Amino acid sequence: MEETAVKEPAEDSLKKSSMKDLLQIRNYRYLLFGQAIAMLGDGVYTLALVWSMKELTGSSVHMAYVLAAGVIPTIILGIFAGVIVDRGNQKNIMLAADIFRSLALFGLFTLFVLDLLAPWMLIVSAFIVSSFSAFFTPARAVAIRSIVPDELMIRAQSASSTVQVVTGLAAPVIAGILLAIGLRFAFLFNAIMFLLSFVFIRLINQPELLAKKPGKLNRSVFMTDLKEGFHTIIRAPILRAMIIYLVLINFMFAPVELLLPAYVNNPSQLAIIEVAFFIGILTGSIAINFFADRPKIYPIVIGLLMILLPFAGLGVITNFIISCLFIGLAGAGSTLVNITLSTLFMVKIPREVIGRSQSTMRVLLEGVNPASLLLAGILMTFISVQQMFLAIAAFGIIIVLLMVANPLVRKAA
Repeated sequence: MEETAVKEPAEDSLKKSSMKDLLQIRNYRYLLFGQAIAMLGDGVYTLALVWSMKELTGSSVHMAYVLAAGVIPTIILGIFAGVIVDRGNQKNIMLAADIFRSLALFGLFTLFVLDLLAPWMLIVSAFIVSSFSAFFTPARAVAIRSIVPDELMIRAQSASSTVQVVTGLAAPVIAGILLAIGLRFAFLFNAIMFLLSFVFIRLINQPELLAKKPGKLNRSVFMTDLKEGFHTIIRAPILRAMIIYLVLINFMFAPVELLLPAYVNNPSQLAIIEVAFFIGILTGSIAINFFADRPKIYPIVIGLLMILLPFAGLGVITNFIISCLFIGLAGAGSTLVNITLSTLFMVKIPREVIGRSQSTMRVLLEGVNPASLLLAGILMTFISVQQMFLAIAAFGIIIVLLMVANPLVRKAA
């Protein structure tokens, strides 16, 4: 009886809420603008980073190195970052992350101008930028929970998804233009975007984001906070049942960032492929509404198949237009999976441990990425990109079948 009494007002508030209500929150608008600007810069940066390594070395192994360097800090620092973020000063953490990421990219731009850039510098830059992102991401998650009321949280998730689509469509186009003009300008663009993000976050006036959690952070307190974040994830039945499958899926999809630049012949084709992917994301954002009343396992499994079957198609089809259609379908599938999982996470995890829980989840999922990227880079010296796509599709379908066959997953979802 008590659960019903609590639930009904929340549902009633959700029905009455609108996107207009969300955008009337000034601090959220600043955070959203900062997110949009930073994501636009990141989209350009990611393409520029991999393409720069391809131009400098022509080596798939070196391309794997630079992508792995962007993941390793999340694994090393992610656990610490979540605990530190949850203890306060989230606004200052975001501001510091934006400043230092901007400086790193200005440095990379300078090296380009002076013609001093070496492959190892790209790897170091990727490591530095990712290190500060490891603190920024959980701090932003806490900021959303602090600024946005619970009844508007779904609207906020939708707004974030929309921003991802818009920036995802724009970034490859901008990247293609900048890469055609000169690689260095892509890094300069991202450096400026981080500075603009800093400006918007600086305007946020939310006292909770500056408040410090009482008590000194020592080894004992750190371990207690860390265990609490891990146990919070494990206590959610759906996350506990699916964690091993999510790790395997992440291992399987990690090499895609490496495969796409190797699959195309020039930056323009890479930009078109990325645009097709984000058009697919937009389509998936609409399609997810048809699964609102279905068990969560439905959009997850269907989304995975929408990714894996097109990957199998990429392994046998060489026509570029058809390949773009396959990539668009994969983008739609990724949206079904990601929105379902992120919504489950935000709903199941309490606000006071969201930072450390998110960081712990990222460490668990992305901990396999460096090994996956390096393995893919080595394999690509022996087999073709098309054969790699076929292998990913075959491995992924096995995982999906195992997941569906698991009664614990079906029950939890």
